[in-house]
Amino acid sequence: MTARRVLLGGLGAVRDALAVAALRGAGLDAERLPPPTDLGLARARVLGNHGQCNPAQYAVGTVLERARAAPEGPAAFARRHAWLVPASCGPCRLAAFPLEWARVLEGAGLAELQVELFDQFAFVPALAAGAARATPTRGLLLALVAGDVLETLGHRLRPFVEDAGALAQVLSHGTAALASAFEERREPRPVLREVAALARALPTRFDRVLPRVLLVGEPWTTLTDGDPSYAIASRLAELGAEVDAPRLVDWLRSIAWQRSGATLKAVEERRAAARAVRSLGAAWRFLARAAGLEEPLEEPARLGALAAPWYPAEVRGGSSFLEVGRALAAAQARSTHLVLSLKPFGCLPSSALSDGVLAPVLARQQDGPTFLALETSGDSHASVDSRLEMALHSAALRAMGELRAACDGRGVRAEAVRAALRAKAPRHLTGPRAFACTAAELVARGACP
Repeated sequence: MTARRVLLGGLGAVRDALAVAALRGAGLDAERLPPPTDLGLARARVLGNHGQCNPAQYAVGTVLERARAAPEGPAAFARRHAWLVPASCGPCRLAAFPLEWARVLEGAGLAELQVELFDQFAFVPALAAGAARATPTRGLLLALVAGDVLETLGHRLRPFVEDAGALAQVLSHGTAALASAFEERREPRPVLREVAALARALPTRFDRVLPRVLLVGEPWTTLTDGDPSYAIASRLAELGAEVDAPRLVDWLRSIAWQRSGATLKAVEERRAAARAVRSLGAAWRFLARAAGLEEPLEEPARLGALAAPWYPAEVRGGSSFLEVGRALAAAQARSTHLVLSLKPFGCLPSSALSDGVLAPVLARQQDGPTFLALETSGDSHASVDSRLEMALHSAALRAMGELRAACDGRGVRAEAVRAALRAKAPRHLTGPRAFACTAAELVARGACP
């Protein structure tokens, strides 16, 4: 593998760039794959199984697109490269990804491409073992978590900045600066402090009354950008919504937590998994505080307990209990108007299980969030846009109603509240809420005179 150039992608543009930089810093010849596209999906489908869940085909489609752009032929390209990729989302009837990839690569003349699978279930305990010292594993861990931090900073500010293009430039600069730091094995926190200062210096309008959306779903779909996810997080912000999006660190911690409670594992393996949960949380705090993000991670044990009556953590596959637990935690805290479940075509764990649980359970919640399930199939952008805009319109009406109720309860005028919010940017709110709408909650908490 060391004699070949390592190709990596599919974790989201920011995390991909930082992970590749960390691999280079560890001495590997690494390259970021192009973002997954519907065109790559279509090319993979031609060569593969049309019934396969589409993350497998989006992923291998990026390799096909990269090979097509290479000056040498497919066979020469395959001999010079290796592909580092997660094995699957988890156990389900269709997650035979390596078999699908071998079939597609052979059909494209890339049979000699070396495919290096990393299993998240084995990868996470290894993070715990290397978290206390400067190792390639620690560098990769910090790079992935730094990508989460940068993305979260963008999610928090994007709905409120007056110039979304300026924020995109700041975040792009931050990605490049962090990549240089990881490749040169320098401390990443000074870069995060600089990027956070630049981002928060941009003109903002915190008087906007916006609905809040909790994004849940399968990790392959919710963590990536572009076509496989309909660029959903940035699109929601463009349509006027605050977005609480999944992070890779949450997914990794949930895997480790599941392993820490496994009854068939040796005691030392369970302890290693528990250390991984703590190490990942420490890595988040280490980097998030540098970017001014004080919000804590959700504890997988609590999410597992919330989901247990309807979706036990022992039922593995995809995001499993994490989707249900996050949605119920948000409903309990009254922190969202809309739970949006995004999953790929053919995903049994999410479509048949998590969504089947979430729709009726959320419907039971008094004044709880509405539920919308969207599937990515590579050819349904128009219908998705229509359904998304209708759901957001309903959520926006709820947000405006909450602001009126909060103002009436405090005896203040909405115009005065919005003027106060324009004058001072509020801190990120934590804990249970009276109102999901941020502006209404600030009024309820007495933050506005």
